[in-house]
Amino acid sequence: MRIFLPLLLLLAACPEQTGLPCPANTSIVGQYTLALTANHDAGECQWTDDGGVKKPLSLDDAGVRGATLCVGDAADGGQQLQLLMPLKGVRSSDLLPDGGFHFVSDPVVAKGTICQCDVNLLETFDGYLLDGNPFALRPDGGLPPIAGLSATLADQLSSDAGTPCNCNLPCSVSYSIAGSPF
Repeated sequence: MRIFLPLLLLLAACPEQTGLPCPANTSIVGQYTLALTANHDAGECQWTDDGGVKKPLSLDDAGVRGATLCVGDAADGGQQLQLLMPLKGVRSSDLLPDGGFHFVSDPVVAKGTICQCDVNLLETFDGYLLDGNPFALRPDGGLPPIAGLSATLADQLSSDAGTPCNCNLPCSVSYSIAGSPF
């Protein structure tokens, strides 16, 4: 069977592979297990099997991934989060006053997909740090103890115009994420 989609490789990581070191001038917030559950939204990506049956690209239970969150000073003087995941490198997001974050990947072109065409992929990871209370930075500007995170991972897939594909591109793949310390 063809590779399901390099998207799954981009998402794949075992929690025991976490423990990635924080970048220079940042400190660790924590290491988290991220449990992914598919959101079956309008515009969801589907592929057509050999029998003509359309199937979603997302997995209902996409398993767990490991991640490390770090925090440091942003160029504007605020706080900046760093998300480290195996096979994905480091992503940065300003820490919003309500504990929110918005990580965006660099565009990737996935080749050899189940769509039978090259797929352009842009991933966003949006959510909130959870501390058990309404989120607020400590008086010294530091983070309160973080009990987990709640987020949505959304992949926007497309292909170059005129390229035949076995998927309903452009489309999206979306997962709800519950993050807990490990």
